[in-house]
Amino acid sequence: MKTLLQMPAVGECAATACSFNDGGCHAPAVTIASTGDAASCATFVESSVRGGIADVTGSVGACARTECVHNTNLACKAESVRIGPGATVSDCLTYQAA
Repeated sequence: MKTLLQMPAVGECAATACSFNDGGCHAPAVTIASTGDAASCATFVESSVRGGIADVTGSVGACARTECVHNTNLACKAESVRIGPGATVSDCLTYQAA
């Protein structure tokens, strides 16, 4: 069984308004949602309150984009993901339709 440390890391996050982004993603695990055409980060929280764990790099806990080439059984199999502006302010830029 894999642990969160073995899940794909959020290698880059350009969603600077997110409370989990403080020089990188510090959410223990993010969820990639299926909202219309967007593969948005459902963990995105716009707040002045800093969230997450400072010495943890975020990883992908779940992905609802079943048609993504990196998705197997709702889990991401990419080496790492990039989050940033796309259709929303926090999209998974690693998303690729199968």
